[in-house]
Amino acid sequence: MKAFTFKNYGASDVLHPEILEKPIPNPNQIVVKIHATSVTAGDWRVRSATPFPIRFHSGILKPKNTLLGHEFAGVVDMVGVEVAEFQIGDRVFGSMGMKSGTYAEYVAVDVESPIAKIPEGLSFEEAAVVPIGFLSAYHFLQKVNLHPGMKVLIHGVSGSVGSAMLQLAKAKDAYIVGVCSSKNSSWVKNWGADEVISYDKEDFTILPEKFDLIVNAVGKTSFREIRHLLKPEGKYLSNDAALTDYLDLLMQTIGGNKEQIILGIADQKKSDLRVIQSLLAEGKVRPYLDRVYSFDELPAAHAYVEKGRKAGNVAIRVA
Repeated sequence: MKAFTFKNYGASDVLHPEILEKPIPNPNQIVVKIHATSVTAGDWRVRSATPFPIRFHSGILKPKNTLLGHEFAGVVDMVGVEVAEFQIGDRVFGSMGMKSGTYAEYVAVDVESPIAKIPEGLSFEEAAVVPIGFLSAYHFLQKVNLHPGMKVLIHGVSGSVGSAMLQLAKAKDAYIVGVCSSKNSSWVKNWGADEVISYDKEDFTILPEKFDLIVNAVGKTSFREIRHLLKPEGKYLSNDAALTDYLDLLMQTIGGNKEQIILGIADQKKSDLRVIQSLLAEGKVRPYLDRVYSFDELPAAHAYVEKGRKAGNVAIRVA
């Protein structure tokens, strides 16, 4: 099978096509013929080892796992002998988590990992970009008591996680103020934001209003810089936190103060993906696609995403 691998850390041109053996499923696995995958921020960061501590997990001098790609959509091609949930021909989507391996024509997937059948009406390219953004957003929002009328500020609302946060919070009838560039403000408004602030035209950090929840979905600010925008009982959460956010969380914990900061790495649960699957089927959420590249254009897609200017998600059409 055709795949894209990388043997060394570096720019997008370290990704090279290679022919690998097609996987054979273990008893509790299925093999998926991949029709689409994606390029996430996590993909290019692992590829380039940015920041450096990534190497402590991925390999100090060179990558231990040479096959990137974290989410997928495709068709079940083979089924392990213990698998009853899926059948050959099922359209499925899911996440490989930290294992990666979706930059290939086939992938073996544990059936207990986040995987589900693709709802009707969703293309492979759309389904492939759902898991990472929506599972991250759902994980963090579960830590907050979202309720109708709750005032939420989302910085980075036009990104993968931010746009998922927007839709999941709107499904709870929260009032959303989104922060993004002016070029993305129109579609963010159309997708449910009650107000949109263009950071290239207006400084959102000097807003006079206070918020019940502030979401830092883009890693361009910190708790220290925007905590004055929180209500006394408000919460700050980030999936891309600054170092000072962790220091401030530690100080709140040591000081015995009421914690306002929610950080960490999102769990990717199969049960959570099933919730997202239902919301997709009901038309309450949907992924936003910025661009779709062919499989041969994977290095170019990496270069584009690494610039940090994508809107929503970037998909790769494999088959």
